[in-house]
Amino acid sequence: MTYFLDTNVIIDLLNGNSNVLAGFKNAYVSGTVRIPDLVYYEVLRGFEYSDSKNRKAAFEVFAQRCGIDFMGAETLREAAKQYADLKKHGITIDDDDILIGSLAIERNATLVTNNTKHFMNLKGIQLDNWVN
Repeated sequence: MTYFLDTNVIIDLLNGNSNVLAGFKNAYVSGTVRIPDLVYYEVLRGFEYSDSKNRKAAFEVFAQRCGIDFMGAETLREAAKQYADLKKHGITIDDDDILIGSLAIERNATLVTNNTKHFMNLKGIQLDNWVN
């Protein structure tokens, strides 16, 4: 099984959240853990803006170990379909979340997030929450 980590999960990992650490260890041993390119950007931009604890270097090592999955045309097509379907049903979510979720859908990965409500309306999404 492949797991994609959302931004909030990576922050929880770097902050030492014990539940998230346990979920990560289990996933890392039993499957593949990857970082969507947009999540990599979101975490990195936060550290570029304010990294008072100098965690950027630790994140870069972590990202290199996990690896980054990049969006391609198929992901963008999936995101466009998801956007249209949500809009037809009067549901709006951030484009970033549509893109992250669509990459997980397109790659048949489980998206690990603490914000399941942001993604639950995407058709075909597999979600997990390691905090609860």
